[in-house]
Amino acid sequence: MINNGKGKFILKKQSFKFLLLTILFFLLTLFFQQSIQADVVSVNSGGSQEIAVTPDKYVEGFFFGIPVAAAVCGNSIIETGEQCDDGNAVSGDGCSSTCQTEVVTPPGGGGGGGARPYANINVSPIEFNVNLILNTTTERTIRVTNLGTSPVTVGISQSNLDNHVILGNTTLTIPAGQSIDLKVIFVALSEPGIFAGTINIGGRTVLVSLNVKTQFLLFDSNIIVLNKDYQVQQGDELKTKVTLIPLGDPERLDVGLFFTIRDYSGKIYLTKSETILVEELTELERNFDTGSLPLRNYVVSLELRYPNGVAPSSAHFEITKKSDIIGRIILYLITMILITLIMILIIIIWKRREKKEEENVVAT
Repeated sequence: MINNGKGKFILKKQSFKFLLLTILFFLLTLFFQQSIQADVVSVNSGGSQEIAVTPDKYVEGFFFGIPVAAAVCGNSIIETGEQCDDGNAVSGDGCSSTCQTEVVTPPGGGGGGGARPYANINVSPIEFNVNLILNTTTERTIRVTNLGTSPVTVGISQSNLDNHVILGNTTLTIPAGQSIDLKVIFVALSEPGIFAGTINIGGRTVLVSLNVKTQFLLFDSNIIVLNKDYQVQQGDELKTKVTLIPLGDPERLDVGLFFTIRDYSGKIYLTKSETILVEELTELERNFDTGSLPLRNYVVSLELRYPNGVAPSSAHFEITKKSDIIGRIILYLITMILITLIMILIIIIWKRREKKEEENVVAT
């Protein structure tokens, strides 16, 4: 009787252990499954540097509750659902009005083909920051390279640079594997200031910032972005360094500093101004709250103003997605704490059951 009773006890105890181990294995599997699913990272294959994090359905809205803005065609950023984005919403230039790749027909029409999608080209440089004096011009070169194995014809256009840029061509045909230099003339009219826009070549975008200064300057200015790689995570501060440079004989003068943050479509998001006394080379650091600026490229600009003079300067930066590393660490910690508490509870139940079974055996 005792031996049989003990045998029955041992069998029940082993079954209970197996059940507890099964539950623990299930919890650990669920934990690691959620961790993996919450980290699905995809890089836009169209060439955008934007990274999209796809949250797991169990934790969506918990630590990954940051809303993702809908794609905007014409903002020079290739977003979800877009195959290209050349900074405008006009078809016929290699990138359609809905930001889908298209075939551009060479001038003269005809049914012989010869046109190719824009995706086989590369442009260099991808950004211009040009200083100009009023009523002057300057020439720059953009090298367009055909990366494909057949000739390609692409459209050329500009956005938000009316009267400030002269494009010698509206289309460009490039033989397979070769490069062509496109000459671009930038024009400073009679108005000083900062003018931002884009040059669009077959769906590829060249960012342009023109700093138009008055002819006779007592001071010059320069602004640079201090953030690493000129990237600012959404919600963080934009950090800049400003240099004010007296020209000619030293002169004490109150000057106005007018700061602006705008995108390459010309939309202004922030303005700020101050007045300081300058008598020698002066360096300042100025930070700007970016708030909830959309993910895209921007220009931070400075106009140094004084009687009969304007000395503008500008710098490029990009708003990127906020890192969610802290949220993930917190999620892991909470999950591990919950698993630990469950394990402690299981051990307590186990011990109590074991003690009760021993008491029953002794009583028998």
